[in-house]
Amino acid sequence: MFGQLTNCARGTSRSYGARSACRRPESINISSLRDWLKDCATGLIFVCLFCGRTIIFLLILCLLGFPARAQSGTTKPEPSPRPDNSTFHSLVNPVVDPTPQSDQAKKEDRDPIEKADEYKSKLTFGVYFIRGDRAYDLNLRHQLGPFTVWIAGFYDPKSNKLIRVGAQYDYKKAWFHFVPTLEVATTKGVSGSLYSELGSGKTFAIAGVSRTNLKAFFDLFWDPSESVQLGIGHKIRSYDRIQAYTIFDVRLHTEQQNTHVVWRRKLNANNGITFDGVFKSGHTDSGQVIRAVGLGVYYDRPHWFWKLYYDPYVNFANHTMVRTGIGFKF
Repeated sequence: MFGQLTNCARGTSRSYGARSACRRPESINISSLRDWLKDCATGLIFVCLFCGRTIIFLLILCLLGFPARAQSGTTKPEPSPRPDNSTFHSLVNPVVDPTPQSDQAKKEDRDPIEKADEYKSKLTFGVYFIRGDRAYDLNLRHQLGPFTVWIAGFYDPKSNKLIRVGAQYDYKKAWFHFVPTLEVATTKGVSGSLYSELGSGKTFAIAGVSRTNLKAFFDLFWDPSESVQLGIGHKIRSYDRIQAYTIFDVRLHTEQQNTHVVWRRKLNANNGITFDGVFKSGHTDSGQVIRAVGLGVYYDRPHWFWKLYYDPYVNFANHTMVRTGIGFKF
């Protein structure tokens, strides 16, 4: 099912954000726990081998990016750079801090969960379930100054296998936060997006646009890909925030749109949780008009995270998907 990427209703190829599944319905296959664990292990091993060399290369970059520790006790100590600092940011927006010790003490007083977003690297393993099928995804991301790069391998035991690589640039100054993204896959699929947050206070506007070359490929995004995004967000505290936005198709005339309400909350010093509710409406690949509600939960720890999503009519196909995954930050 994951490998079927042709739009039956229109006979054209669809982009990854609205893949169809045209295979005939399959009966539910109830496997034993032993077989399920065996499949998971096989999928993880295959994905690791599939993009192993490149992942090892990126891991080396991650290690080289860590700041070196002083080897001599006689060396005069110097203040370490702030985790969100970069050479580019220092050049375009130099900051002279009149009270560096006070700011450093304030930074150290923050809870561990509030520093969780400052790690430069993230490795995520995901498993996706639909009736009669499952697929696996391994994703490695690393931050290089204002840039973030990633490589990912997708494996469906029944059909589809691919690698995708991508990069994004993060620019933030005063009231303007701008993030362009580009991703390509071994299926020759290309996608690009522009995301922005506008506002200098706690409340900000959200605006974005995304396009592809209409080549089908599998991705971690589950919203319409030929789309515009509009919304609003509010920062409650340093970790807590709430956002509401709609992503709607503006190219393929499907009337597909997903409206998200996302709430992120710090539970205590070492735990955080995010709820992502989505209401989706529009035409499926067969032309049926649907309205459905999905829900996601993201549990956050300082060095690792876990996520679980229930997604009916995934990518506006006639299937319900359950996605789960675990990741590590370093």
